[in-house]
Amino acid sequence: MVVKSVLLSAMLAFTLVGCTSITTMTPAQFNQLSSTQIPFSGNWTGTGGEALTVLQLNRQGNGKLCIDNNKDVMSYRVKLVNNVLYTDQGLKLNVKTINAAQATLQIRILGLGATFELNKDDALKHITPSCKAFINA
Repeated sequence: MVVKSVLLSAMLAFTLVGCTSITTMTPAQFNQLSSTQIPFSGNWTGTGGEALTVLQLNRQGNGKLCIDNNKDVMSYRVKLVNNVLYTDQGLKLNVKTINAAQATLQIRILGLGATFELNKDDALKHITPSCKAFINA
């Protein structure tokens, strides 16, 4: 199941790159991560390839990430640590930019990469019902 989610995440938008973004972090290690505080909070939505994506972060740098490609929904708890977003399922996304208006995330898996361009959307107007349910849960 994790391998399927990892491969689907990688298939969203691709450029050839060299490294992998899969960590060997256990759930206990994820829970022990100290997140980086940020001066803003909220929801950012947008696309990564053909998938609709939403990132939700609080001021403590903790939150949720949901990716829906209309076939599969991948949902994660996340922690922002410096410029890296770690998921509770062992994925690591590099944060290229994050501010009160937008967020740009990059993931590399198995030599392929995807970029997620997200814009502030606190009203959650641009996400799928499945991701909205996860974010609001």
